[in-house]
Amino acid sequence: MSSAAAITQTVVGAGRKIVSFQLQGIDRSLPYIAKRIAWAAKMAGINTSGPSTLPTTYKQYTINKSPHVDKRSRDQYEIRVMRRVVQIDAPLEVADKFAKFVETKLPPMASTVDIKIVEKRYVPAEELYSGKRVA
Repeated sequence: MSSAAAITQTVVGAGRKIVSFQLQGIDRSLPYIAKRIAWAAKMAGINTSGPSTLPTTYKQYTINKSPHVDKRSRDQYEIRVMRRVVQIDAPLEVADKFAKFVETKLPPMASTVDIKIVEKRYVPAEELYSGKRVA
């Protein structure tokens, strides 16, 4: 389980945070894990959106069965990487506690499922805009 938290700032209203849980993996339990995260957030009274499906990427490999002869004899393998996104919108303290909960406790993550946590904090518009006309 790997997680990285990158904080960016968005102009809306103060005191709220959007946390995006980006899941990806090759395991068929990935949709179940994403639904479980969304369900836990809804049970805690947090506004959620998702789980949203992102495009699946396919990696195909062709390997010769014999290293020297028989070019016609080959094996073909494919890896499908599925992705899901769950977003929550909550006050700062609640969002931090829920992100920590998902990182440590929530689903016993499969070894083939990675989770990346991206946080966006709302900043009041007054901090970024003075209201004075420039031109």
